[in-house]
Amino acid sequence: MNRLIALDTYASLSLERVKLEQEWEQFITGVNAKPAIRSLMYESWQRCQEQNINPLHNKASISLSREQIEDYMQNELHFHILKPLLSQLMEKSIDSGHLITFCNSSGDIVYLDGDVSLMLKAEDMNFVVGSSWAENKAGTNAIGTSLVTGSPIQVFAGEHFCQEVQKWTCSAAPIRDPATQKILGAIDMTGLWRVNHPHSLSAVISAAQTVEHYLYNQLEQERFRLTENCSHLLSSSKTPFLVLDRGGKVIHASPLLYREGWIDANHLLVGAPPISFPLTARVQWEVEHRKGIWRFELSPFIYGGNPIGGIVYVTPPKVLQHVLTEKTPISPPHAKEVESKSGDIAMEQTAGKPCIKSDAFYKSLFEDNPSAIICFDLEGHIFEANPAAERLLGYTIEGLRNLNIQSLIFPESGDKRVSHFANVKMGKPQEFEIAVVHKNGHAIDVSITIFPMFNRNEIIGVYGIAKDITKHKQIEEDLKSTKEQLDLYLKNTVDSIVVLDLNFKVIKVNRTFENMFGWAEQEVIGGELPTIPEFLLDDFSRLQQEILNSRHVASYETVRQRRDGSLLDVSTFVSPLSDTKGSVIAFVAIQRDITDRKRMEEALTEKEKQLRTLINAMPDSVCFKDGEGRWIEANDCCLSTFQLENAPFQGKCDSELAAINPFFRTALLQCEESDNQVWEKGSAVRLEEMIPQPNGESKVFDVSKVPLFDSDGRRKGLVVISRDITELKRTEELLRKSEKLSVVGQLAAGVAHEIRNPLTSIKGFIQFIKEGNYKEEYFEMILSELDRIQSVVNEFLVLAKPQAINFQPRELTALLNQVVELLNTEAIMNDVQIAFEFERTFPIVNCEENQLKQVFINILKNSIEAMPNGGQIKIELQQQQDAVSIRFIDQGDGIAEDRIQKLGEPFYTTKEKGTGLGLMISYKIVQAHQGRMKINSQKNRGTTVEIMLPIG
Repeated sequence: MNRLIALDTYASLSLERVKLEQEWEQFITGVNAKPAIRSLMYESWQRCQEQNINPLHNKASISLSREQIEDYMQNELHFHILKPLLSQLMEKSIDSGHLITFCNSSGDIVYLDGDVSLMLKAEDMNFVVGSSWAENKAGTNAIGTSLVTGSPIQVFAGEHFCQEVQKWTCSAAPIRDPATQKILGAIDMTGLWRVNHPHSLSAVISAAQTVEHYLYNQLEQERFRLTENCSHLLSSSKTPFLVLDRGGKVIHASPLLYREGWIDANHLLVGAPPISFPLTARVQWEVEHRKGIWRFELSPFIYGGNPIGGIVYVTPPKVLQHVLTEKTPISPPHAKEVESKSGDIAMEQTAGKPCIKSDAFYKSLFEDNPSAIICFDLEGHIFEANPAAERLLGYTIEGLRNLNIQSLIFPESGDKRVSHFANVKMGKPQEFEIAVVHKNGHAIDVSITIFPMFNRNEIIGVYGIAKDITKHKQIEEDLKSTKEQLDLYLKNTVDSIVVLDLNFKVIKVNRTFENMFGWAEQEVIGGELPTIPEFLLDDFSRLQQEILNSRHVASYETVRQRRDGSLLDVSTFVSPLSDTKGSVIAFVAIQRDITDRKRMEEALTEKEKQLRTLINAMPDSVCFKDGEGRWIEANDCCLSTFQLENAPFQGKCDSELAAINPFFRTALLQCEESDNQVWEKGSAVRLEEMIPQPNGESKVFDVSKVPLFDSDGRRKGLVVISRDITELKRTEELLRKSEKLSVVGQLAAGVAHEIRNPLTSIKGFIQFIKEGNYKEEYFEMILSELDRIQSVVNEFLVLAKPQAINFQPRELTALLNQVVELLNTEAIMNDVQIAFEFERTFPIVNCEENQLKQVFINILKNSIEAMPNGGQIKIELQQQQDAVSIRFIDQGDGIAEDRIQKLGEPFYTTKEKGTGLGLMISYKIVQAHQGRMKINSQKNRGTTVEIMLPIG
């Protein structure tokens, strides 16, 4: 195997990669100091250890700023030759899965191009423009190692010294300057380790050789220019001289200098001091040689604004001695100058071609240029500007002539100003971006190009051209912000992100992908997606074809497989990535684990199914409405109530459903009206509604309506639950009648006693009259007793006779007096006194008279029965704001606290022969009157029953 190439064509990439990783681990841990790797790699690993390179560091450092990179591209002449060749190499390898880079002689990337998705992946290790890949900074890699060794090389996967770079394979070839033989930089092709191929090294070697060939041709052209422009000196100059190219090689010299031994076998000037090429200023030195001191003066030769060499004028010892004695200056000959004559546009014939020689022509180029042009001397004093500069900066041309260029530079751009102006004074044209100050004080972003101005091959000033790029800078800032947000999203998103090339090979995955599926990025890079279950491979292939054909965004839910074989539900979003031309260059797949959501959805579906089954099985009517009153769902009972089983009820309000079934129109409109009342109240409401039926009967429903609101108070929905209580109402009515009959039976003895007493009196008075004792007052007494009998009988009949329920305003004092009169006899028989206390005002309540009498009778009878040894019952009547309080206070045995809570339940009683229905019916009657009843009792201290009724 070639020592420059990592693997031969028959090697197994995966096996070799594993072997190299094992050798690397043993080397960095000290287990094996002599790993089984290529000697070139071993020597590089040793250098890395000596330079304390951390093999586990995962990112290259950034060494060059954007401005420095732009400066390099502008000032290094070889890059103008190199760039189109790099573009050609990129076009040829666009489908090979490689990135094309060029690094300067220090190993810093100044050019990077390739597949966008692959560039995104390369950012993980900072393989970006400006990063340093010198071997002493980034460890063993093709760029850094080729610069150290001066030879082309390919580095495969685990041969890299730093672990993060072991996901890649790179091939690099250095480029030498034919003039100086110094390494200018290296061309590199970098791809994921799976795309390794020996031809990649051949490609970069070929590209490097092509660049060196172009550079050599350029050097030959420069030497020709030097010879052509100095040819007149060969025949006319009496002063010895020699011509140097930009590498310091002598290409022409006076015979005297050859004879005196000043030119060595390598065509170099003997005794010359170290000179930095390219030169931009004159250099003088003296050397003692053979017959005395020789003086040398080197003048740079400028062509097209660039120094391409120099002319050295030599003063021999004899001439120098004469000059020193006579004190006459030595004026070396200069190249012949051609002066143009002023006037209108004139044409001269040069080598058979017309040439414009006119001040008016050049004046038009200056004054009519749309870009701002400013000329200033080496101290920065502005001596000329064009009208476009006036428009850009707000000054007049005369005003600009009074300024120094430094006063126009925004303070924050000071460092940039110093470096670029220093470079242009050395003869290097500069192109950069800077902020300048408008006359009004605001900053303007400009792109400026400055050139040195030459006179007789010496720089005398600077010529600058500026363009306003303020809008362009804003766009750049927006793009930068967008990229930063994208990077932040990739690192912190909970979604798995995979970047795929056009062949659907993995280029990049984020950390969430690794955590979600269990594969490390290094394991999947360059291969097929391993997350596709076998039973979905055909579906995925069809999906790939659809995405490739449509190039549109695809969104779907599917199943994916983890490394351990388990499956998870994912929501997938696949989007194409396009370049600036609109061509698709990659695909981004974003996947979110929705396993929990799916389980929740399944559980909710099951719960919903169970709930629907339960609701439909309920005897109650259940209906869900939205915030506008439209029906959303209803159970079978609800639909049956309004005979809407086969009607499209969903999305319709009550009034619209009334049109579907006109028979229930009135009931539905009443429902809609009560809905509005519930919304207005804003809380749950319980009411009774009566719905007529087609058979002529009516059903009574106990209805609960619960409004639902959003957090901002907007109506969200309404839950309506109603129960058919028609039979319950009938049963309650029967219970009331039964209890009433029971009370009547219990009152019969008292009534009989109450009638017997007046009858006895009447009998006595009649006996007196019969005996002849006739007095008018006897008749009055008889009539009074008969009235009393009639009153008792009427009260008894009113209580026993069924009455239609009819709420009317009634005075409570009168009702209570009537009840007391009815029960007074029974009270007297049990040695119980009934005391009645009330305020002067007579409260009026809206009630059903007989029902309230039944309640009062039940309470008073219970109190009488609770005092077998006699006592007092106090009745208090008080008005409290909008309600009236009726309190019955006895002196009976009292009720245990644990029994009070059960009072009012059907068939629960504290009496030996009681049914428990009396209090239950009393509670019901009070509730029907919108009131409430409360019982307080203490054992052996009596009981207080309080009834609160609203004033009518």
